Amino acid sequence: MARRTKEEALETRMQIIDAARRVFHAEGVNRSTLDKVAKAAGVTRGAIYWHFTNKAELFLAVKKAYTSEFDQLQSLLSPTVNQSPLSALTDYLHALFSGLLTNSAARETLEIIMLRCEYVEEFYEVLQTITEPCTDILTSFTRLYRDAKTINELKPGLDPELMALDTLAFVRGTLRAILSGQQHDTYCQAIASLVEAHIALRR
Repeated sequence: MARRTKEEALETRMQIIDAARRVFHAEGVNRSTLDKVAKAAGVTRGAIYWHFTNKAELFLAVKKAYTSEFDQLQSLLSPTVNQSPLSALTDYLHALFSGLLTNSAARETLEIIMLRCEYVEEFYEVLQTITEPCTDILTSFTRLYRDAKTINELKPGLDPELMALDTLAFVRGTLRAILSGQQHDTYCQAIASLVEAHIALRR
């Protein structure tokens, strides 16, 4: 019985998280209320507070539930024995954008994070949690470009630190363009070529 109760609690928690994602995406985080989330989830407001302290905590739970696969991709930023630094970076970028285009729930969640939330009041502190992965990714990009320079894979005269910042800007800009719907189809069709061109300019 206790096991069943625990399973039901986990099921309710995920039900709330999924409903929150849909409500946040439809109305924006700041205009959404826990009452609306409860209605969408088919639970009481009290059930939400049983699992989450406030909307900010629920927001972070949505992020964790639907973007964890992107965090796992960071392992691709460690080259294999027979892989060059820029090849590893290329594979990471392809996997990142491929995952974005094929996983609608993850895509909606990133859209919520990047375009549908104002990081003010209770969400100001959430911003720190949101930006931490970007700091880690920038560190990995920098390491790869430094390693590429060491083995003469990076084009002479290019600065590894600047190239890392430029690639992070490329990722953010492309993500924003896809998520905002600006020439969405064009970007989706050209994304693989864009990645290859971005890296080719550095070889």
